[in-house]
Amino acid sequence: MHRKTIKRKIIKLLFPALYHAKVHLISRIFYSGMGSILMFHRVCAEDTKPRIQGSSGLEVTPSYLEQLIKYFSAVGYEFLSLDGVYERLREKKNGKKFLSFTFDDGYADNYFHAFPILKKYNIPCTIYVSTNYTERQAGPWWYSLEDLLLRNDYLEFGLDQRAYKFNTGTLPEKEDAFRIIRHLLMNGREGDPSSRIQDFFSLFDVNLEQLAGKLMLSWEQIIELSKVPIFDFGAHTVNHFPLNKLSRDEIKYEVLESKKQIESKIKRSVCHFSYPFGSSNEVNDREFAIVKECGFKTATTTRWGNIFPEHVNHLECLPRIHVNEKRDSYDVRLLSLSVNGTIPCVINKFKRVVTV
Repeated sequence: MHRKTIKRKIIKLLFPALYHAKVHLISRIFYSGMGSILMFHRVCAEDTKPRIQGSSGLEVTPSYLEQLIKYFSAVGYEFLSLDGVYERLREKKNGKKFLSFTFDDGYADNYFHAFPILKKYNIPCTIYVSTNYTERQAGPWWYSLEDLLLRNDYLEFGLDQRAYKFNTGTLPEKEDAFRIIRHLLMNGREGDPSSRIQDFFSLFDVNLEQLAGKLMLSWEQIIELSKVPIFDFGAHTVNHFPLNKLSRDEIKYEVLESKKQIESKIKRSVCHFSYPFGSSNEVNDREFAIVKECGFKTATTTRWGNIFPEHVNHLECLPRIHVNEKRDSYDVRLLSLSVNGTIPCVINKFKRVVTV
């Protein structure tokens, strides 16, 4: 069993124990900061079939989303837009601890399932859109990879002039194969990974554009949502590539072209950005500096951390809290371990202000 699989099992046992030990009430004093930017992806009904954590971990159910809103409202949090977070940092305002909701990639279920709940409770949010997904010129290939692995007990292919063979008969083997192949697709030859991704899936007759049509928001849906005051849209690049694999000019194109395309559709400024695959493996000082030049109010990573007053000097690399219903054993209270700082302080070795 791979160490990441073991780690997930330990976490599922550890989180409830930490919560019931009330550790988060202590960490709240030092590590919760001003509030948290929450990172969601999909909001959809739970799938009862076997799933690979790399994809299913991106999903929460509508009931979980509603429970989360009710729970944190009851314990005194307020809900801010990213503009509100920006203003709170710039003006050094005190106030209640806040949560800001962000949704990455631009999935259609944000329209069908998240929208009614967020509208019901008047919760502002930002949806970060990768525009080629909306244009149906590319798709969230990790879902195709999951489906491919779940359907096959053995996988053999050639990539970058090398041969690969995977036994994928058991779920742990599928999990390991998902992790390795995902890494291969993102970290093969230098530069634009789109040809490598297309080459791989063409071996198995998988059409990523069709997948985008099924899973991603249309421009019509985006335009409709943009007219609702609580909804904002941010840029998430054109192709959802890891930026550290691109040249400076390629990064500028990916970032500014996505901003331009969204603005042309919704007829207002796009002021916020999110890095695709925004961990320290994919973005660092070079990418932060380039995005800062592009003039956004904020840019968010996938690094795990809360927001502190010092982040006013690091608006181009704000951390977020990953919302993972399965990791938290379907218990919304366990998210307190993150927003109150227990998990971030351990992950970040007791560093409070997470940037790089």
